[in-house]
Amino acid sequence: MGDMVMHSIETLRAKGLRVTEQRRAILEALANADSPKSAEETFSALPADSCDLVTAYRCLEQFEKAGVVERGVRENGTKVYCLGHGHGHHHHLTCRKCGSTERIDLCMGDELEKVAEGFGYTEVSHVMEVFGLCPSCT
Repeated sequence: MGDMVMHSIETLRAKGLRVTEQRRAILEALANADSPKSAEETFSALPADSCDLVTAYRCLEQFEKAGVVERGVRENGTKVYCLGHGHGHHHHLTCRKCGSTERIDLCMGDELEKVAEGFGYTEVSHVMEVFGLCPSCT
């Protein structure tokens, strides 16, 4: 079992969440993914009979609240998830044509959240993704 999965399991336990076989399988699927995956794609990567799709959705939402996964959004609005990789908050650059993904460790979220707070918003968060055509597709 990889370091990312072990770190995620420790985080879940520290947050008072049980680590079931279903949760472990979902973490493994995310750790083996080469790019952020939707709940359906994560579910498809699980061993047969690991859990049902509703359970996969619920686990991913719980993982996000616990800080184990980061949620992104594809250009079509589909939520996607990836393990936090132990390096904190990040974003992705995704090719519109082939779907390849690059991690971006730059975030302007603090500035954007301050603007939102200036408008009187509280409990502010953000999801930001960047889309374009990769060098192979141009």
